[in-house]
Amino acid sequence: MIFSSFEIRMVPEKKRIELERQGYRIVGNHSAVKICGWTKKSMINRGLCYKNTFYGIKTWRCVQMTPALQHCNFRCWHCWRDISTASKEWSGPVDDPKEIVDGCIKEHVKLLIGFKGNSEVNMERLEEMYKPMHFAISLTGEPTMYPRLPELIDEIHSRGITAYLVTNGSCPEMIEKLIGHEPTQFYITLAAPTKELFIKDTNPLIKDAWERFNKTLQIMKNLKTRRVLRLTLTKGYNMVHPELFGEFIKKLEGHYDYVECKGYMHVGYSMRRLSKENMPSHDEIREFAKQVGKYSNLVYVDEKPESSVVLLMKKENLQRIMNYDDWKFEEFKPQMLDLD
Repeated sequence: MIFSSFEIRMVPEKKRIELERQGYRIVGNHSAVKICGWTKKSMINRGLCYKNTFYGIKTWRCVQMTPALQHCNFRCWHCWRDISTASKEWSGPVDDPKEIVDGCIKEHVKLLIGFKGNSEVNMERLEEMYKPMHFAISLTGEPTMYPRLPELIDEIHSRGITAYLVTNGSCPEMIEKLIGHEPTQFYITLAAPTKELFIKDTNPLIKDAWERFNKTLQIMKNLKTRRVLRLTLTKGYNMVHPELFGEFIKKLEGHYDYVECKGYMHVGYSMRRLSKENMPSHDEIREFAKQVGKYSNLVYVDEKPESSVVLLMKKENLQRIMNYDDWKFEEFKPQMLDLD
């Protein structure tokens, strides 16, 4: 993998230094990796992420990355990323998917290699770290703005690696292109159940954000992958009217498999926009999820208090969950909690 010196300078030097101080490593023109806090904890046996709890991924073998470092058409108030780089459309060069994957793995391993000197490291996990099993395409920016996203997902899968894709739903044209090139798991952020609240929370740069989001929701029905609606809930913004969330979700039956109710975390750049009072407690998230489930006919599956997230799904689907080791469905006996 070789990126020219001209390409490497596409991210301004001042911004590059700022990002690297925050733990990012830039790959090519517009991609980057950063080690998730849970990945670090998993390396020394101090916990696993909620994706491990809910979906069985191996936290220590997960690469957190983005192919759209400085491209996003939303400026969500809850976002812990730097929303000052928001842009309506893609600009600049477009890197090759293979080079992106190679570069992300290389930088990911370099960032974790220091664990060799940690006396608490799990040696088995350290060895497995060199061969990632999962790509979380979610680090920052809006990945569906990257013009070669279907090829990127195909490249990841060609290496026996699973791909999570997290989107704000603003690019339905790209979601159409993903049919036949689906990620292993498709996340979409359900910021609000009404247009007014959606615009307030996402603060978009594009005028038809709500309409485009709803178009993406309709296309989701055709995606042959696991689909998750994620509610990122912020007190004082969109953590209101659980009945409207529930009724909205109920109308989407057949378009999704899971619903995650997740609390806003007061970290990163969001600390410049919001206060700790905007961060709900896990008890508040659980109660909100209870109400969402009531109005959408969903039941509790599991929760991860450390991440302030609750997982819901249809009761009739409780015996099926995807195993990421072989990408097939197998029997699953979830923990059950009476939310009534």
